[in-house]
Amino acid sequence: MMVQDAKLIVNTDYFIIQRNGRFFAGTLTGKNQPIPLEFADLLFLTFFKETVSRETAIKSFLNDHTTSALIGNVPVSAIESRLMQLIQAGLIVSEGYEPTQTLNIHELIKPHKDSSYELDENLGYQIHRNFAFQLSDKGYIVNFTAEQRAYLIEPECLFSLLSVTQTDNLKDSVKFKNPVISEAEHWAFIRWFIEQGLIVAKRSHADKEAVEQQLLPQKPQASTQSWQELQKLDKVPVYFVPHTENHYPLALGLIYTALQDFDGGSLVDKIQLIPITYLEPQEFLQGPYRKFGAGIWLFSNYLWSEETNLAMSKFIKQDSPRNITIHGGPSTPDYPEKCEEFFVKNTSVDIAVHAEGEVSISEVLNALRVDGSNFQMDFNSLKLVEGISYRDYSQGTSQIVHTAKRTRMKDPNVIPSPYMAGVFDHYGDDVEAAIIESNRGCPFGCTFCDWGSAINQKVRKFDMDRVKQEIEWIAQHQSKVLWIADANFGIYDRDIEVAEYIIEMKEKYGFPQEVVVNYTKNTTVRLVDIIKVFSDGGIISQGVISIQTMDTQTLEVIDRKNIKLGKYEELRDIFMDLKLPLSTDLMLGLPGTSMEALKNDLQHYIDADVPVKAYPTQLLPNSPMADPEYMRKYKIETYDDGYLKSTYSYTEADLEQMKLLYKVFTMCDGYGLLRYVIRFLQWEYNIRAIDFIYDLMVRLQTTPEPYPRLTFAMRFFETDKCVPSGWSEFYAELKRYVLDHYDVSDDSAFQTVLMVNQAVMPEESTTYPLNMTTEHNFEFYFQRRQKGEPVSLSELEAGEITISDPDGMIGIDDSYMQYDSHQFFWELTSPVSRIRSAFTI
Repeated sequence: MMVQDAKLIVNTDYFIIQRNGRFFAGTLTGKNQPIPLEFADLLFLTFFKETVSRETAIKSFLNDHTTSALIGNVPVSAIESRLMQLIQAGLIVSEGYEPTQTLNIHELIKPHKDSSYELDENLGYQIHRNFAFQLSDKGYIVNFTAEQRAYLIEPECLFSLLSVTQTDNLKDSVKFKNPVISEAEHWAFIRWFIEQGLIVAKRSHADKEAVEQQLLPQKPQASTQSWQELQKLDKVPVYFVPHTENHYPLALGLIYTALQDFDGGSLVDKIQLIPITYLEPQEFLQGPYRKFGAGIWLFSNYLWSEETNLAMSKFIKQDSPRNITIHGGPSTPDYPEKCEEFFVKNTSVDIAVHAEGEVSISEVLNALRVDGSNFQMDFNSLKLVEGISYRDYSQGTSQIVHTAKRTRMKDPNVIPSPYMAGVFDHYGDDVEAAIIESNRGCPFGCTFCDWGSAINQKVRKFDMDRVKQEIEWIAQHQSKVLWIADANFGIYDRDIEVAEYIIEMKEKYGFPQEVVVNYTKNTTVRLVDIIKVFSDGGIISQGVISIQTMDTQTLEVIDRKNIKLGKYEELRDIFMDLKLPLSTDLMLGLPGTSMEALKNDLQHYIDADVPVKAYPTQLLPNSPMADPEYMRKYKIETYDDGYLKSTYSYTEADLEQMKLLYKVFTMCDGYGLLRYVIRFLQWEYNIRAIDFIYDLMVRLQTTPEPYPRLTFAMRFFETDKCVPSGWSEFYAELKRYVLDHYDVSDDSAFQTVLMVNQAVMPEESTTYPLNMTTEHNFEFYFQRRQKGEPVSLSELEAGEITISDPDGMIGIDDSYMQYDSHQFFWELTSPVSRIRSAFTI
């Protein structure tokens, strides 16, 4: 406990960082909760850079000219209260406190006012990505540049440096300068900070898109009426409830055209189809529902939409019991036991549709009886509809009835295309993605999967003309992302033709720019051809090996034995030879897996140098894994959201460690922060890369204090792409960690690897391309080692390596997220970097 009259000093283990215009102080290890800071706090802290009594510090702060100009007259009690908050947060400590880290201060550079740098005051600027500062006995220290320069930032220029975080354009930064300096002095400091690279030009993906949008042709005019234009008819309204704003809901669109087309259009004599439009739930209820009244509601339940759909379903049933709710989609349970639970838990659900819904829902609405303004279901007719479950109110009760299983449609082309029918003409203006199917069905039977309840089924094709027409519609309507919803794209020769047509449309209309697919499991040549077509055409896409795991025990449990692992190895070799992008998918937490199995999987792909995306296993309600018998057999437990929590082969705690290992692996290898270091240690010292990563994870969990930057990267780099105080300090700490724990020589070979690994990290204060000379030829070394040749780096002569930034990584907008990617875009381009798909910042 701190003695009241003890002298105080700032805790130099704390760093101050900035995010979105706000400042936070905390330790890099994350052991302490960060405390938000205001400009006045930053000034206040400078009075504790040396040991001082609280009374003296407060008095000096209140008498300072900057304080009075910044915050005016503030009661001493308010300052004392804030001081107590800073003490409780650990930012200010008692005299005698021993910091865990010694400030690594190089020769200090003070800002000056004689810079001749020319700047544009109307542009936006930001602080360097890796900016962080600490308070020392000399003042605020900023120490983050590649050249290992350290800056002393004093109060008179501190606010000028930080002013760019408070405004979108440089011109307005003068409002946030230190009140005691002139505008001329402020601009002099700004110019110097930009010249030194502490302040850098800001890039916004939104701004880039706005410019691009002005150059695009107008989208085609709508061929159908919006719900606002539609006249209310004396028919039963049918509402379609979409769940995501950024892509067209293909499943609901197919239901719409199926109802429209059923039995020669006979259903539209009694129902009025309300145009599919994305609206927030409240907007939906206040708009279409208020206009058209009670009717039929169609919900397509997915894991991410089920909760919202059920809440809306409950509301509309409470609003009017006349509303009839029909729920389908992958998250509407098929298994009788689970379906019964679904109806019991969700009393607002009237009818559940299983598997393909286009014909089932059409027949359900054919069983609708309408008498003037009254409508209800004919339960005698409803029980003849295959593939549904429903509440039977005919006997005055609500007994749950399950009808016979529906056989799949023999020809999916009987359902008209919603794109070509104008169903999505009024969906909304914020659509990024569109979905198409070129076929339906999957010949495989993996237990974790439920491909529209069509696993272990014959694949049925959509007509090629229809597929091409839909692709052109999507291109004309400027959807950036095309999602091909086939279970195994590339299974047929014609899929190459589909890929070529996508490129043809992109060349004609500029869209789509990205393609998301699920590639086939047991083929090689077609997939290579398809990826080459996409890559040559500038489409963001890559070959994805959906391996899930290579562990034989787990493969046995999930019934994935029929997928030939040898095909994957063949595929990898072909992609590498042709220099095409390739990645793999793994699943975390499959029943049968373990930490050792995950380590082996990750090590395999480190050796293959193939990027890995791993996803936690989520129980799909209609997958074989969700069968109650299967769950009991393998002791599967899930969280409320359906993600697996434990099985017979691992505990909940085991799973959390597996997830953390993958997170650390992603930092080290995926984003490349340790990509070359771990391979060098494996090749030269027989330290298996995944064991190094695992041991790093364990050590940083138990004793993070000696290695705060490594700990910060382990915990936060996945979501916050920065290393406070910069790459030089990070790699110096990494070097110290390796030498502390392994029998590794601190020689020129190790220094070369560290130098290269640091150089391929985006550095805003560096001009690219960067031509770098290394004491040993690392490019030659890496390429030979990748081929299995036993080359020793220390025996090689000096070499050069060129590092470039064709993708603009140094200016990447952290707020922009690519729609979907199986690659990690962070490492800069060099002769040793991985092959990437087309990429646009």
